[in-house]
Amino acid sequence: MSPAKSKSRLYKAGAALAASVIMIVSGVLYQSQSQPQDQLPAQVSSLPAWLTLYFTNPNPPDDIQNGVDGKITPLIEAAASTIDVVSFDLNLPSAIQALVKAHERGVRVRVIYDGENGDAEVDNDIVGKFNGVETLSEAGVTMVDGGRSNGLMHNKIILIDGKTLIMGSWNLSYNDTFRNNNNILVITAPQLIANYQAKINEGLEQKRFGAKAKVGAQTPSMTIDGVQVENYFSPVDDVMDKLVQYVQGAQKSVHFYAFTYTHADLSAAMIARAQAGVDVQGVIENRGASQGALVPLFCARLPVKTDGNKYTMHHKVILIDGETVITGSFNFTKSADTANDDNILVIHNAALAEQYEQEYQRILSPANAPDAAKITCK
Repeated sequence: MSPAKSKSRLYKAGAALAASVIMIVSGVLYQSQSQPQDQLPAQVSSLPAWLTLYFTNPNPPDDIQNGVDGKITPLIEAAASTIDVVSFDLNLPSAIQALVKAHERGVRVRVIYDGENGDAEVDNDIVGKFNGVETLSEAGVTMVDGGRSNGLMHNKIILIDGKTLIMGSWNLSYNDTFRNNNNILVITAPQLIANYQAKINEGLEQKRFGAKAKVGAQTPSMTIDGVQVENYFSPVDDVMDKLVQYVQGAQKSVHFYAFTYTHADLSAAMIARAQAGVDVQGVIENRGASQGALVPLFCARLPVKTDGNKYTMHHKVILIDGETVITGSFNFTKSADTANDDNILVIHNAALAEQYEQEYQRILSPANAPDAAKITCK
């Protein structure tokens, strides 16, 4: 495809996807035109000043006028000097357009992507065909394929001007923006930014990914304006061991909502806490749920369900005692722990946990009870 045709296609798609955020801005929940009033909480608490939280709202799906890119893309457009992007999926036209424009005005734009998933193009009646990797490459943006020989490069990170960190479960993709349930944190804390920059540099400059990675969190534990935070990167930082320990320490509740959940140690820890009287419950993405942790959890009589989104419930979240949020790109699997490039934040803040609990209740509302006829309990 010629550069001229690519640019024409790029601007057409980008114009079509000018959007606005639909859910949480600096701890305040806003109602979009399409959001039912009964989804709004009675009250929400404010978040720390260094943290902003967004959730995607795929109900209805393909609502491109109310996408979270309406808040993320302007941050890219405002970049003055550098943008580093790490994304497993990479085909969101509005964000790709903003990256190309930033490159053209002299901003250093560098991108790490997965050569298989990242190169998948959008192809639907709303935006037509669009290939993000091809568009960025033709524009001359620095592109690094994370490869798959040593695990997946599964991170979802944007760093802007060394001052703004964007992370969570959200890829820069059409589906993750307009069809899938995701959470995004926008962070301005220098301590966390330094951790993520070191990890990104390892991929961009040393091409070390997955099992070959050597860089973990430079500062794994910190206090930011009175808020205790932990940060870990897999496979270097033994992330699953930390998750199991957090669950084992729960005194009141463990609520989770997870895209992929298969790790036996984590499910065993949840079952043990439930048997000790802790309120343990959760929702697992419907695809493949019957082959993973849903089975032992269900057989132990925990209230677990499969999600009701006809596309994908893509969160990777655990809430502990209504006070601690664990979130990031890390699925609850052995491969995420031992082979894939992933990251998590553990944030001890009741206001943040309150808002993630509200998202859990929104996910739980249309969720379905497991089909007991398809589950064999030993």
